[in-house]
Amino acid sequence: MEDLNNLSLADIKRRLQTLEEELDELEEEKNYVLKQTGLHVGGYKVQRYQADTEALIQSIEELKEEMARRG
Repeated sequence: MEDLNNLSLADIKRRLQTLEEELDELEEEKNYVLKQTGLHVGGYKVQRYQADTEALIQSIEELKEEMARRG
């Protein structure tokens, strides 16, 4: 993630909201795809969902930490 010191608190809040929405959408998609019966999902797709989820969670945590530091 970029240097958060260069962002205003409002920018951080907007980015946090955007990332939380992306995480929700990713979780919905992941749950939909993985619960399909009769649909084979390759291991690479499962790993990709996991990697994307972890990256979003890490970014969200970094933004929350920066907000707490400033707050």
